[in-house]
Amino acid sequence: MGIRHAFTVTTLSLAFALPVTALAAGFSDVPTSSALYPATEYLKSAGIIQTADKFNPDGKLTRAQAAKVLVAPLVSAEELSKITASQFSDIPTGQWFTSYVEAARIMGIVDSAAKFNPNAPVTKSAFMKMLLKSKKMDYTSAFSDFAEPLSTDVPNTTDWFYPVMRFALASSMTAVSQDGMLNPSQEITRGQMALFYYRLDMYTAGRRTQALLSQAETDIGNVLQMLDQKDLKQAQWASARAVITTRGALASKPNEAIVKGAMKISEGFRSLVLAYKAGVEGNLDGAINYSKEAYASAEKAKAFSPGLSTIATQMQAIGKNMADEARKMKAQPAAQ
Repeated sequence: MGIRHAFTVTTLSLAFALPVTALAAGFSDVPTSSALYPATEYLKSAGIIQTADKFNPDGKLTRAQAAKVLVAPLVSAEELSKITASQFSDIPTGQWFTSYVEAARIMGIVDSAAKFNPNAPVTKSAFMKMLLKSKKMDYTSAFSDFAEPLSTDVPNTTDWFYPVMRFALASSMTAVSQDGMLNPSQEITRGQMALFYYRLDMYTAGRRTQALLSQAETDIGNVLQMLDQKDLKQAQWASARAVITTRGALASKPNEAIVKGAMKISEGFRSLVLAYKAGVEGNLDGAINYSKEAYASAEKAKAFSPGLSTIATQMQAIGKNMADEARKMKAQPAAQ
């Protein structure tokens, strides 16, 4: 027997508002109106990509190209010239990518193996893993206490790419698509590469907090929608994503009141999902206790950031309705 709910999808208006900055001539095939523009300009100005008239944002990124993008900022031309061969059996001497691929292997950016497959398209999770390694980020330890399924295509926390995708969400490198996917196996384009690189560097510089809070707000909306549709699994995944994205924001800005409040809002909605799940499973005491946790999280959110009072109060009302119904069901006499 489940717990009835009266959720409606509303504009959450979490009031997560931080200042936005802008840039100004770049690649002829990346207009200033494109979401890619700040990323490609950043990579060009930092010397990460070579200056040219066109960027070819829709072109598939190969593994060899990925190695060059990641190694070029780290190794001087003189050092690269000393690398003339590779231990990979499919990396011949004298190719434009030979030194980059071997340098990536030596630096631990790519795993040592018999073959590298330089001309194969690189997948989203593989590139992100290489990018994080090139930045010497310990993505496996970061948020390692959090191990929950994240999406339809990231349901298993033991998959090799799970910690990569977890960190990608926490750093705003990626977000769930409209169809509920994180697409770890997707072959990425040059434009996507630029976005991932740019977003990670901006996160490291403490400039992706707004993006993370917006992601969390979107997933809280997804939680309400999925529960309204009685899709518990998708609601659980959305609530997990909201928690990890706000945790990423908190790791970047631990003293910012709005971030601390948003963390409590995300945790509270996670508790609401668990309360709903407990009710569906007939665990009425669990439903009541999780509802109480959601209520308490809302109180903390209000204390941290009064601007979150509207959404916090909404969360408390939902939790109270759940708990009240669970109590009514407990009070009903057992069926004869």
